[in-house]
This record gives sequence, structure tokens and C-alpha cells, in this order.
Amino acid sequence: MPYYGDLRDDRRFTPDEMDWVSRRLLDLRTQLREPAPTGVPNRTLQSSLIVGTWNIRDFDNNKYRNGPRRRESLQYIAEIISSFDVCAIQEVNEDLEPLEEVVRLLGKSWQYIATDVTQGPGGNRERMAFVYDTRKVSFRNIAGEIVIPKHKLLADEQQFARTPFIVSFQAGWFRFAICTVHIYFGENSKNSEGYKRRVAEIEYIAEELADRAKRENENYVLLGDFNIKNPIDETMQALTGAGFILPPELFPSNLLGNKYYDQIAFQTKKDEVTFLSAGVFDFTKSLYKPEHYEHYAPVLPAKQRDLKSDGTPKNIKEDREYYSKRWLTWQMSDHLPLWVELAIDFSDEHLQHNLSDEAARKGAGAQIELEDEDGHEIALDSEIIAINKPKTRKPKSSESADRKAKPRKRARPKTPQKEKVGTARPDQKMTIGLAWKLFKFVASGKAEELKKLRDEQLKAKNKK
Repeated sequence: MPYYGDLRDDRRFTPDEMDWVSRRLLDLRTQLREPAPTGVPNRTLQSSLIVGTWNIRDFDNNKYRNGPRRRESLQYIAEIISSFDVCAIQEVNEDLEPLEEVVRLLGKSWQYIATDVTQGPGGNRERMAFVYDTRKVSFRNIAGEIVIPKHKLLADEQQFARTPFIVSFQAGWFRFAICTVHIYFGENSKNSEGYKRRVAEIEYIAEELADRAKRENENYVLLGDFNIKNPIDETMQALTGAGFILPPELFPSNLLGNKYYDQIAFQTKKDEVTFLSAGVFDFTKSLYKPEHYEHYAPVLPAKQRDLKSDGTPKNIKEDREYYSKRWLTWQMSDHLPLWVELAIDFSDEHLQHNLSDEAARKGAGAQIELEDEDGHEIALDSEIIAINKPKTRKPKSSESADRKAKPRKRARPKTPQKEKVGTARPDQKMTIGLAWKLFKFVASGKAEELKKLRDEQLKAKNKK
């Protein structure tokens, strides 16, 4: 949990604001403790890992004059991030001070690692970052940005609009590389160059990391803002076509609840990580609610409102809409944080790899242990007689027969019950809504069009 010392500092908060913010934090914490997927599971020391991703809108430039973020908003952001073990953040701006303030609120055990700003018109001088709890997650000293080689550049020899950021971490037994993206949006029309670029960016990063995962035999997590419209869109196919696994239930991540922009996908080594749960956290159920309008009305930016000479809004309905649909998004975000929980305790599996049916049948006694000249332990087969072993009295034949031990077959060891047990490859749930979308997709002929496009792309790839 974050530190709340600032809420006792009268230089930062008035007594009235201390009361207000504390009440909102209590509401927020209650909501976070709700069962998944609406809440977030409790963090564990070693049995599971909770990975989050969050596009925190324009954090925190205030170039559109809808902010800046209030001190209380940073408290709320820190509270949400503290529910995760590691969280990828997109749209971090050039000034790192707001991010550093959130990390300060999280506490001394939390750290962050961020990219440089992305140059070019599509990059918006944004950074991407990972915030993580060092008590659970350790940085493996490998970090970098992924660029497209010259022979694989996108149309018109373009790079990524915003360079993907990949970092190697470890949590307990689990070693993994995690890559965050903020994919180019462009236009919605599928025939537009912008949309094609969006699909091409997703395809390249997914295929590149899938190849790395196989080549390195490493666990990979690919997450972030993919600007995916819906589960059956070509943008989603570009992600899953490379073999990345998604949670069985997908969640819209925009405030309106109709876009699937953000995703968390993973490829993991066999018999290691398993899927537990996933969800999206809707902070609007606790924070900056419509009924809070009167509280915040005095601090809403005048430049964005239509006000009378006395400072009151000319149209209260429009002013309320500005508060709940626009100002809110610059205090928190226009994206909801997405999370996935993975079971990472596979210590039993490591021990089980050492089990041998032959050794169990043999039932050999304990091995002889010696030390070499340097004091290092060496293990010898129990049948080998050690040098200079003290002589013992040889028993009589009858005594020997009585004392001779018979080999005993070793029983199968008991395996302790795991705190968290997940699914190796979760199958996507078929909901009525998803089934209807699939039906419309097929009935419209778009499925056949997509198949033809895929066949053409495959032929072109094979020719190369």
C-alpha cells in the first residue's frame, strides 16, 4: 500500500481535503478488494504475479489545459498501481516529475525504469515506463527499445511511431521479458494507410517477440495500448496470429466500455507459468463520480468552460458533461488499467524433474559423502568404499544374514498443495455477445475477405 503521510501534511491538504481524499481512498480500496474481475486479487509473496498495464493520459503535460493533475489524483493513481507487482505505463511525458511523485507515494521499495522520449510527429515526445515493487520483482539489468531493421521497415520505410520498450525481470522462480507498446492509431477506416500501419506495427512486434521466445526458450509478456477495436478486428488477429495467448475473457479498456484498446498477451515455457485470472479496474465507480461535480466545480479550468461573468456555468448540463467526460480523463485517464494474474510457483515441478523410476525401484541406501583437498563435498555411490575408512568388525555369517537390509522401493513423494493453481493455456470463453459479433463478422463476408488477405500475405512472405 502507498504511504499516506502527505494526507497529514497541512501544507499539501486542508483539513477538509484530508477528509475528502481519505474517504475517496477508502472507497477505492474497498472496490479494489472486490472479487475479480471487478477488483484485483491480493498480492502474494511468491505464488503469483500480478501484471498491469495502464495508458495514463498525457501524464502529465497539461498541453491541452485540462489539468494539471491534482495532488489527490496522484494519490489515487498510486493506490491503483500498488495493487500490481509490476505495471507498464504508456503516455508518460518528457517531464518525469509526476511519475517520480507517484513512485514516492508508493514507498521506498518501488522503482521505475523509463525510456527516453520518442522523436518524430507520431511519437508526441512520449515515454514508456515500468513501475515495480522490488520486494517482489527484480530488474535483470537488461532493457532496450525495439527498432525495425532496414529490410523489414513498414510502408514508406517507417519505424514504429512509438518505440516498444522491453525489460527483463525476475519474480521468484519466474524469469521473464516484458515488452510494452503504444501502437499507432491512424484512422478507423480499414482501407486507410493509418489503419494498415496500425496492423503492421502489431504484426511485427508480435512475430518478433514470438521468434525470440522460441529461440531463447524464455517467457515473454507483450502488453500495452494496441489500439485494438474489438476481439474480431484485424488488429486483434495480428496479435494472436503469432501465437501469443490472451486471457479467456477480454475486457474493454476505454471509459465507455466499447473498445479493447489495451491487452496483455504472453508466451511462456512449458510447465512453468499458468494463468489464474484477469480483469479491468473501473476507477470511475469510486472516483470523480457525477455526484461529486459540486465539490470540484470551483476548480474546473475556466478556459474549457462557458461561464457567466459571475463564474457560474451558462449551461449546467454541458458543464457537468465537461467534468465527467473530459476533465476526469485528464485527472485519471481515458483508459482503464488492465491486469492479469499468473501462477509463478513451479518449484514442485523443478523437484519432480529429478525423480527417477529406476532409482525408485532400486531403493539404494544413502550415498557416502567425502571432501576433497579443498574442502569441497563430493558424493560417491553408496557401494564405493571410502579411502582410509575405519575398519569395522566383520559379523558372523548368521549375524550378517539377520542384519542385511533389503532394498525398499521408494514411495511416490507427496506434493504440497499450491496456494495458487492456474491453467496452462486458457481457452477464450464464448459469450453471447462475442458469438453475435462473430456471426455478423462471418455473415458480412469480412471473414472471407480476411482469409484471402491472410493467404496473400503468406504467399508474399514465402516468396521473400
